Amino acid sequence: MNLSLETPSRERLPKGLGWVAALLVLTGVAVFNAPLNQAWLLQLHSTHLGPDALWSFLTQFGEGGAAFLLLIVAAQFAPRTSAVVVKSFLIGAVLSPLLKSLVASPRPLGVLDASVLHPIGSPPSGSNSMPSGHAMTIAAAITLALFMTRDAKYRQPLWLGLVLWGVLVALSRVVVGAHWPADVLVGSGLGIMVALLALAWEQRVPWSPRLQTKPLQMVLLLLELGLVIYLFRAHADTDAARLAFDLMATVGIAGAMNRWIGLRRQTP
Repeated sequence: MNLSLETPSRERLPKGLGWVAALLVLTGVAVFNAPLNQAWLLQLHSTHLGPDALWSFLTQFGEGGAAFLLLIVAAQFAPRTSAVVVKSFLIGAVLSPLLKSLVASPRPLGVLDASVLHPIGSPPSGSNSMPSGHAMTIAAAITLALFMTRDAKYRQPLWLGLVLWGVLVALSRVVVGAHWPADVLVGSGLGIMVALLALAWEQRVPWSPRLQTKPLQMVLLLLELGLVIYLFRAHADTDAARLAFDLMATVGIAGAMNRWIGLRRQTP
């Protein structure tokens, strides 16, 4: 699989991705202001959608630090994408909390009695529901993964698998009781926009050459190790969540070892 690239452009990404992002945001805003928001939530929670452990496992992949670690590791095989990953998460780290504080929308468990829902684990019940940070993160991560694999031999089935994974992770936020459907729709659309914005930013002001230098590669190594420690120590409210965190941390260890080997091979 050839994952190399020379310039960060949006060529070969699925056509109309920006329109899909806008449609998700607009649909989410419409649902947010309609009775459908609660109706869809209650319908999902009254339907058996599989083992609770599956959804608890899936939802952890939308956690910001976890997704960042996986992408930084993956970017080692497409080195010039590291800058896009960093920029995407910098944008998301500002945008998500800003929008949450501005909208200040209550989460499902802050409005509805737990008896009418089927919460999985210990979903939060505060007033920072809109948009879903996990949905934003996984949508941005999947968009970046599509970009990284745009030259893959079997691109189309790979992309289909990545998109399906992203949809399931985003849906898990509603299934576990952490978010309303509107939160996930808006968050997913914003996540795609964040990734596209990061790609445009890198095209105009490239950071890639600097990130390939040995000192900044060492910074990325330390970042990987820090995220590994964070995931191993992260609170997990179910065994499935603990498994997901430990699995991603293990991938991070493998990635850190691979980066260290690469650094050792570089000439002084």
